[in-house]
Amino acid sequence: MDNIIMVGGFHEMVELCEDCGLNIVGIIDNTLKGSYEGVEVIGTDDDRHELFNRYGDVPVVLTPDKPAIREKLYHLYKDAGFSFKTVISPTARISRTATIGVGTVIQDKVNVSSHTKIGDFVKLNTMSNVMHDCNVGDFTTIAPNVCVLGRISIGNSCYIGANATILPDVKIVGNTTVGAGATVLKTIEEEGVYIGTPTRLLKKNSI
Repeated sequence: MDNIIMVGGFHEMVELCEDCGLNIVGIIDNTLKGSYEGVEVIGTDDDRHELFNRYGDVPVVLTPDKPAIREKLYHLYKDAGFSFKTVISPTARISRTATIGVGTVIQDKVNVSSHTKIGDFVKLNTMSNVMHDCNVGDFTTIAPNVCVLGRISIGNSCYIGANATILPDVKIVGNTTVGAGATVLKTIEEEGVYIGTPTRLLKKNSI
């Protein structure tokens, strides 16, 4: 049984790691104390260097949903010396020709189809479907029940909201949010928040 440390206490992620046969040595969280879901809370982000001295051989799993927070935590814990664990639910279906990056989390009943590339520290939430020949960039989150159809490219640090559908051959620039239930019919070239069916720009990202 592999040991891991969770960065960010979240009961859904505790259950996922346990379902994957992982032993959670501890949870690092800035607000929790004592224990959480039966797992010891071993410190906060500020304790990461001291914790590396104690647990340096144990990889961490980054649990937060928001891409920007995961990316920030990646840099903090990489600089402290930690390595990272990829977590894939036993109920997920991953094509033998797909590639999965380091630190990525794939939850229950996800489908990743043929010749698809999932980047580093991506989060694919429950029952999301990423079809053939897609490319999902680092730190991107795909929310529950999203349907990403064939030959789609999603940039780094995007958030694709629950039940969204992205039609084939679309490209989405990095740092873009697609709202829940939206349908993306054509390429998105400008960073921002997009909603609706078909999608329209709600607001541009702040500079």
